[in-house]
Amino acid sequence: MRIRPLDTARDFPALAALLAVRDPEPPTPELLREWEGNAPSRLVRQRLVAFDDELGEAGSDSEAMVGFADAASWPWEPPHQFWISTVVAPDHRRRGLGTQLADAVLAFAREQGATRLAAEVRDNASEGLRFAERYGFRKDRHIFESRLHLADFDEQRFAGAVERAEAEGILFLTLADLGDSDEARRRLYDLNAALVRDIPGHDGDFMPFEQFQKTVCSASWYRPDGQIVAAVGGSWVGMAAVGYFANTNSMYNMFTGVDPAWRGKGIARALKLLAIACARRYSAIYISTNNDSENAPMLAINRTLGYQPEPGYYRMIREPAFG
Repeated sequence: MRIRPLDTARDFPALAALLAVRDPEPPTPELLREWEGNAPSRLVRQRLVAFDDELGEAGSDSEAMVGFADAASWPWEPPHQFWISTVVAPDHRRRGLGTQLADAVLAFAREQGATRLAAEVRDNASEGLRFAERYGFRKDRHIFESRLHLADFDEQRFAGAVERAEAEGILFLTLADLGDSDEARRRLYDLNAALVRDIPGHDGDFMPFEQFQKTVCSASWYRPDGQIVAAVGGSWVGMAAVGYFANTNSMYNMFTGVDPAWRGKGIARALKLLAIACARRYSAIYISTNNDSENAPMLAINRTLGYQPEPGYYRMIREPAFG
């Protein structure tokens, strides 16, 4: 095995293939490049990749990437928190490679003064869970994934739901309706920053507006008509954000939130229905979302709409990071 730092000029195709062994919807090489270009300048990170040179000619693009590890501290998250990720190809596990990679990025995090470590482990990956627990990580949150196949969705079951919310004085509009202007994006950013604080388990701050412009508004998945807002008079009180992913011909409902003062009026359900309608306009095959296990109201709405459960993931925490 040969381990070296990730080469962003040539490793993304191999990395995308490796991530497919872990992620149900792995990023494409193009999406990895996009994320790299949009990364914040103050991101502190180390990424390592491992190759089995017996499976590919050393130093060439045909190298067989069999392992990856990442330690990253995002500038708007709790100070000195590092996210740790380790992936090993199935036929190269139980050989010590995962341990070698994890030890290396943990050493980097320690050198950077990490006081808290976080990781994500798929909830159907018992081997990965045991690996994290051996390193002292504990379960902190459980995130449920769910998916709605649009061919199976019967909108007639929910006829009138949007209209009933509108009868309560709610106006639904999208950033496309507003010309996707800088002013509208700023208001969308402010709404995101306010509502994200109510997500169970959320900690840290929200990214700066300039980063939001890069990460969200300039993303390949971004669609102005997928940024749906609920307004009362001049105030924005709720939103749903959906993005389109061409490689799977699917949409992802990344966030739905309503101001606490306006809950109980059917706004969240109406926003979810408008997100589904947006996905159908793009002829998407399905729409996916995720919710914290303690977000009972939103989970109930998803079940009512017909979302089906998919494997999710645990957020794992090690605190103190080193002792």
